[in-house]
Amino acid sequence: MSISESLLMAVLGMGVVFLALFSLYLIINIMTAIVRRVQSRKANPADAPAAAVSAAAAPAPAADLGVTLIGTTPKEAACIMAIVSDESGIPLNQLRFISIKAI
Repeated sequence: MSISESLLMAVLGMGVVFLALFSLYLIINIMTAIVRRVQSRKANPADAPAAAVSAAAAPAPAADLGVTLIGTTPKEAACIMAIVSDESGIPLNQLRFISIKAI
């Protein structure tokens, strides 16, 4: 086998490996998109606006909740609690905040 044939075989071998890796990448992305779509369909769309409304209206002053505030105001703490509730999808009345500290 000559050097040119060896180089051609090496390039073809690497091409096959990269093609296989790229196809695995595509398969994983497609499966991820399908799983996300199925999960978003399982979540009841009527709950999302209600959770946002309850999260915006529910935060009481931090003193009433027994939350220790370190370097934050009660208004900032209420905003943080509402954001955590919204991002996690957990209703605010099911979350328990012990302390909120400004970093």
